Amino acid sequence: MSIFQELKRRNVFRVGFAYVVTSWLLLQFADIVLQNIAAPNWVIQVFMLALALGFPIALFFAWAYELTPEGLEKEKDVDRGHSIASQTGRRLDFIIIGLLAIGLGIFVFLYFSGPGKSGADGGIVSSGRPAIAVLPFTSRSADPDNVFFADGIHDDLLTMLANIGSIKVISRTSVMQYRDTRKNMREIGEELGVNTILEGAVQKAGNNVRINVQLIDTNVDQHLWAQTYDRQLTTNNIFAIQSEIATAIASALQTTLTPEEQARLDSVPTENLEAYNLYLAGRNNIYSRRLGNLQQARQQFERAIELDPNYAKAYSGLSDSVMLILANHNAISTDEAFPISESALDKAIALDTSDADIYASVGLYNMGLWGNQADKAARDAAHEAFERALAINPNHVQAMMWKAGLYDESETSKSIELLQRAIELDPLARVPQNNLGVRYAQLGQNDAALRQWLKTIDLHPDWPTPHSVVANHLAGLGRLDESLAWIKRAGELGTDPLDSVNAITVYLDFGRPEVVGPMIDAIPDSHPLFMLAQAFKLRFVEDYAGAREILMQIMKQMERPPTFIVDFVADNAFLAEDYATAFEYYELADPELATKPPVVKADNLANAVALAYTLQQLDQPDRARQLLEVTLALLETRPRMGLLGFGPRDAQILALMGRPDEAIAKLQEAYDEGWRSSWRYDAWSLEDDRYLQSVSTRPEFQAIVQALKADLKVMSDRALAAEESNDWDELRNVAAEKLAPRG
Repeated sequence: MSIFQELKRRNVFRVGFAYVVTSWLLLQFADIVLQNIAAPNWVIQVFMLALALGFPIALFFAWAYELTPEGLEKEKDVDRGHSIASQTGRRLDFIIIGLLAIGLGIFVFLYFSGPGKSGADGGIVSSGRPAIAVLPFTSRSADPDNVFFADGIHDDLLTMLANIGSIKVISRTSVMQYRDTRKNMREIGEELGVNTILEGAVQKAGNNVRINVQLIDTNVDQHLWAQTYDRQLTTNNIFAIQSEIATAIASALQTTLTPEEQARLDSVPTENLEAYNLYLAGRNNIYSRRLGNLQQARQQFERAIELDPNYAKAYSGLSDSVMLILANHNAISTDEAFPISESALDKAIALDTSDADIYASVGLYNMGLWGNQADKAARDAAHEAFERALAINPNHVQAMMWKAGLYDESETSKSIELLQRAIELDPLARVPQNNLGVRYAQLGQNDAALRQWLKTIDLHPDWPTPHSVVANHLAGLGRLDESLAWIKRAGELGTDPLDSVNAITVYLDFGRPEVVGPMIDAIPDSHPLFMLAQAFKLRFVEDYAGAREILMQIMKQMERPPTFIVDFVADNAFLAEDYATAFEYYELADPELATKPPVVKADNLANAVALAYTLQQLDQPDRARQLLEVTLALLETRPRMGLLGFGPRDAQILALMGRPDEAIAKLQEAYDEGWRSSWRYDAWSLEDDRYLQSVSTRPEFQAIVQALKADLKVMSDRALAAEESNDWDELRNVAAEKLAPRG
């Protein structure tokens, strides 16, 4: 008998295979246990060595001994006629199959839920790149201004690391939540979905700076690498230190830098230390998004440019500051903002064509043009700029977030994917969390949208924006008393009086027009929208001529008036029954409505119906019908209820198309689904709805009017009780209670 056959007969191969599989299983179990007790690395190494030494011993026993009914005996003493080696082999086969099944189960579990798979929100995230979080640097100087300096160093280092495409870098918003945290590294790593954390400290004394950094493995809470840098305080030295740290981290995470990435790490954006400090201060102010901070940031970037006219990033920062002042606060005219931004970005690109931040700023500028001027070419340019920013820096959360806002309702899935990627990189970020809810609402997933906004509020309870969005969403669901409660909270948190203006339509639905005038009067004359508010007030009391005079005065002061002001002019003319002027301005506001066939989308839907009605009054029935047909077809793809719901719009269209029975049926359907607010959609009550005039005398219509009034009375009484007690919490709590699982 050959040696191979004898090894097989004595089950040596089976024992060896079973030993290897068992050892692997034991190693997986030991690794989990030792990580949980934070055991040092040498423990697992000793365990591996013991298993390795046991392998030849197991093979020796399989060769020299045989398991018999009487126990373990030396193989040479066993009578071949009574040997049960073949039976033992079959048992080993079953044992091996069982062990392999267990091993497969463990492999699947580790693959789908192991380190790097679970994100901060419990979802599955990519494990294709090593992930790192850089915690806020500690200031070790007595000077309180050094905290700002340390934050600037930390922010710049984050930017450098984010430009390394092979590393996933958690963004600033999320890591800043851990300043002065008492959580251990393992907890932070689990919350942010990373296995590696960098922490550091900055000490500035006179003309010298010391930066200490250490890289930590969160699985075992142990240092992987640490370094201290002592240098003279110059911009060259600061950027050199940051470059050395980023390069060392890339090496520790076993990633390779491309030549382009290394060149970006080695670049020196400015040699002027004061300009650098001003840039850091301006960027820090931009993060808050508050009007005063943005205005201060603009001044800081302008001063940085004066000190160093070749500082490309300062031009990019200047552009961002004015565009955000415009987009978030309307506290600068488009005639001032766009030329400043365009000029700054032209200079930034001329100075540096490899900076992701600059291309993200170009995208934001073009996004502003698209939003204010309905410029499709600007939308395409914004897409291209954001793509270029992300090609340079795959971790650029701002570019992802802004790009997600470019997609229309036909591309909602793309927007959601981008926002989820942004949240993966910045789990505690405000805007992506809020905007994700908007996209769910766009799909008609109203409960999912509300859950997302309530989650955002849990993360950022002092941020007024999601409170306002919840208020609008609840109004779109017909829950007006709850909506008013959330509007009140947004007004308490915000500094802009416009945060409370959403309450106007609710009070009008409740039949309380007396509160509208005082709410508008509360807007100070220093507010950038003061004149527009005065025009609205005049329109409300049906002084359309007075409102028109104010609007024309506003328009004359602007070379490129924003779309919403053109809309306002059109609506005012419409209400004044000046249909020729309304026609002119509706087409000016939405040129796509004048194409053949017209292009109707979610953001021009209301104008499409108003223009169709206007065309009917101007004796252009064919154009009106085509516009109504296109709009009605669009509604079939959109949600009726919620933030972006169309409410009773299909009933209005059918009435204008001369289909009264269908119009009444759709109006009843809207009521049955929860629609309760007329003023939310148009500048009138249901009784005075111009579009529904052809069915207004029908008994079914009058029955809906009476039912609507009764429901609004109940909600109005609840809101009035909360107003009198100044306790809105009960109404605000309803949203979460209705979403809570039952039973």
